[in-house]
Amino acid sequence: MQNTSKSSFTSVRQDFPVEQKLSVSGSTSDCYQVRLYGKLHFLKRLKPSFRTHPQYVAALQKEFETGYLLDHPHLVRYVSRTDDGVLMEYIDGLTLDEFVRQYPDYLRKRRHADRFLRQLLSVVGYLHDHQIVHLDLKPANIMMTRVGHDVKLIDLGFCYTDTYADTMGRTDKYAAPEQKDGSSLVDARTDIYAIGRILQTLPCARYYNKVIKRCTAQDPAKRFQTTNDILRKIRQIALYHRIILSAVIISTILLLVFWVFFRPQTAATDPATPAAPSSSSQPDSAASSSTTSSSSSSPSPSSSQPVSEVSPSSPSPSPQSIADAPTSPSPSPSTSQPVSVSPTTSSPSSSRSISDADLEKRLKTVITPVFQRVMGSLNDSTWNNHTQMMFSDRSIPLLEQCGDAVRKLWRDLSKKYDIDERSYYLMYSRVLTTMENNLYDRMLKNGRSPQ
Repeated sequence: MQNTSKSSFTSVRQDFPVEQKLSVSGSTSDCYQVRLYGKLHFLKRLKPSFRTHPQYVAALQKEFETGYLLDHPHLVRYVSRTDDGVLMEYIDGLTLDEFVRQYPDYLRKRRHADRFLRQLLSVVGYLHDHQIVHLDLKPANIMMTRVGHDVKLIDLGFCYTDTYADTMGRTDKYAAPEQKDGSSLVDARTDIYAIGRILQTLPCARYYNKVIKRCTAQDPAKRFQTTNDILRKIRQIALYHRIILSAVIISTILLLVFWVFFRPQTAATDPATPAAPSSSSQPDSAASSSTTSSSSSSPSPSSSQPVSEVSPSSPSPSPQSIADAPTSPSPSPSTSQPVSVSPTTSSPSSSRSISDADLEKRLKTVITPVFQRVMGSLNDSTWNNHTQMMFSDRSIPLLEQCGDAVRKLWRDLSKKYDIDERSYYLMYSRVLTTMENNLYDRMLKNGRSPQ
């Protein structure tokens, strides 16, 4: 009987040489920082008022037995069970709500928000793949490491598993309707509802309005069905915003180029702009035209040579021809010829159209090498937690490198063809999204589909 008592969670507490109570304690348990063999750990103990309560003792037992079998970079690692608690790896960081208060601008940056959400979805998806529903997702159970600001999910005390189906706790602010009223069984979509509620409280909420709206739908059937669906959606949103940003930058550059090169030409041909006085001793074009007109009936010796040689049978020279006549001393009549310069007209090069099929082919030509370089190693992979993280982490570098290649192609094609810029970038979005979806489907076929 004595040995059995010592092995339970309600038995005599185990002391550690270094023990410090932490502020991250929950409603039913206290957390301590302890040192074991020179290494820091978390120790989670039930509060004194709960240590004799069978349900909370069982919850702590469940948390250890469930967490001890799991291994994910964004999930706290469970080390061992003590006489009166659970020993976990130490996380040097802050809970999400504390982190936002201390660093209010961090998640306002889109790249930081996307990184945070990808890591959270990765670890929650990992739990779902192992038939575990967390059921208590909230900022207090999400830690952000001090170095790197990585996500660490904690507290599996209220989770649902195949062997521990009875759950007894929740946080009403983040709990789904079916979790509150028991109208239906909880599943992965219950955690997805909580993710939407968490996003609503963060500075990055404006980036994910559509994601939040679908995550927090009252009807579970109208929510995202898996975390992979959310990941796919945020990749599409990121691609869309990059396309819009690229279009704005290109449009601004085109407007600046147009202003620089065409504005001086417009000013030079403006009728209201007075002509610059000529430095030559000869009269200006208008005066020459007037003099020529008056002297055509009675030529004088001082008349210009080209005008004096016009015979009655020859066509009358245009005023422009006269204005452009040479002002140097006249050569001999036998060699002198009237000079006629026609006005210079810039005829725009005729633009040619390009078919959608040819445009798509050209886009694939520049996107495919980049896609193979960034994502090609996943072609023969199966879809699991590790490859899912690789797939997600490579999506941003893929967009950046494809964007450079596609913008260069746009510069080349827009010089030769009449292409609508918006249609061009929409087709780019479709081509790249199709490639990603094909790779995703191929990876699913190589292994089992996510639950």
